[in-house]
Amino acid sequence: MRQTQDDSPSLYEPLWRPDETDWPPDDTEESVVGSEYHQHVIDAARDGLRMAAEANGASWRALSQVPLAGFRRRNGTPYPLLPDVFVHPRPNPHPDSGEHLTFAEVGVPLLAIEVLSASTWRQDIDTRRGKAWSYANAGVPAYIIVDHAARYIPQHVRALRLSGRRWVQWRPNAQGRWEDAALGVSFEFDGLYLRVRDAAGRLKPLPHEADALLMNKDAQLALQAARLAERDARLADVEARAQAQAAALERARVLAAAGDVAALQAFLAAQAPATTDQE
Repeated sequence: MRQTQDDSPSLYEPLWRPDETDWPPDDTEESVVGSEYHQHVIDAARDGLRMAAEANGASWRALSQVPLAGFRRRNGTPYPLLPDVFVHPRPNPHPDSGEHLTFAEVGVPLLAIEVLSASTWRQDIDTRRGKAWSYANAGVPAYIIVDHAARYIPQHVRALRLSGRRWVQWRPNAQGRWEDAALGVSFEFDGLYLRVRDAAGRLKPLPHEADALLMNKDAQLALQAARLAERDARLADVEARAQAQAAALERARVLAAAGDVAALQAFLAAQAPATTDQE
């Protein structure tokens, strides 16, 4: 039986055990790239947060695996990190470039998410010497660790909140969701992905679900357009018939006013619908 968050013995245990000067390696673009599925989980969380921010009308933004300067080691030296996903309170001042961002530019993250992989999982969860410690030291208020296969930790999701400078468990609600009132979002694990709901509780679609929704919407719009075209054709036919009838009545009125009985009778006979003798 797998352990849950509540009975995990390793929540605050260090994984890097040499002296205090030892520290996990810096993040690099190569080290943070995991498996294809690892990237899918990151993309789903980032895109879900972006859609939730848009739905909520929020000013915060979400980025993934972008260099962010401001984190430090215990000895005070800079600790370069590329969080898998992070929420920043201020807009990116140079979104069209690959420049490093800083706390001064975008603020201290409001949330960090790490998806565990073989190359970085130890530093991701280490609260003594690693990202978990540096996130807490920087004042990141919430930290979610995702292990989609429960390969490196006993649970699929380890959610933490900052209390002082120490991580404490962030417990899910009765629906199994981790609610973040500050961001106006909640998170849930569906067995594969960390899913995001907006402030109204609406589940944000995954990238492939969003494509399916767009295709379905396009099909609905095409069907609606075809129905409108059919209706317009029927209305045009009715209008043409009405105009023909109005013209016929006007012609009959003119002939009657002129007293031309023979011409009127001939006109009315021509207007009568054709009939077919039935045996």
